[in-house]
Order: sequence, then C-alpha cells, then structure tokens
Amino acid sequence: MADFDHDQQEPAGLDGLPAMYSIVKGEVASVQTYGAFIKIPGYRKQGLVHISELSACRVENVAEVVDVGEQVWIKVIGREMRDDKVKLSFSMKAVNQGTGKDLDPNNSLPVIAVWKCCVFRESRSNIQEPHA
Repeated sequence: MADFDHDQQEPAGLDGLPAMYSIVKGEVASVQTYGAFIKIPGYRKQGLVHISELSACRVENVAEVVDVGEQVWIKVIGREMRDDKVKLSFSMKAVNQGTGKDLDPNNSLPVIAVWKCCVFRESRSNIQEPHA
C-alpha cells in the first residue's frame, strides 16, 4: 500500500483518517474468506484486515479467528486513494490483542515473536508477553 512522506500534506480523501502505524480498537463489521472488515468508532470508512494479517500463524478460516461484532486491536498498515476510493489496510498480528501494545514498533513485519504464533482463540485476550 502506498505511504506518503510525513512532511507532505495529507493526500485529498485521506485527511481525517487514522494515521499510518497508529493503533486503535475497532469492531469486526464483516467476515469474508479473504479477511475481515473493521469499523473504527468515529470514522465512516471501514478497513480490511487481510487473512495474512490476522495472526502470525497461518489462518485457514477467518471465522475461526474473529466474529462479527467482536472488538479487536488493529494497526494501520496502509492508506491510499485508488480510483477516488479510500483503501485502508489493517493488521491484527502487529498488535497484542490483550493489551493493545504494538508488537512491531519499527514497522518491520514479518518479524514477530514466535510465542505469539500458537495462541488459540479462546485465550486471545489473555496473551502474555514472554519474560526476557
């Protein structure tokens, strides 16, 4: 997804949307075979968490990871204008779903700790970070 230099003015149509790499809590609006659409309070536009951004582990079925109406932490990883339409891309795997902490502060995915990979859905809100 396209990014812009932070010294430049926001491209028309992207102003008023969450900033790149910001972390916010949103609600799952719909679940598709290719990912989940997330709506963010205070914004009209929804964004997509692609199936590859749901978890550090391979996901076969999006519905096994999220449910419509569920609250999730997301990180904004893409914002662009395409044919006069705003496209927002989000990541859940870059955010600790229990605490909202940024697991990729340098924005250098796919490097994410292995400990996060095998957390099952039932315990997602109880994710604990490893001890150093």
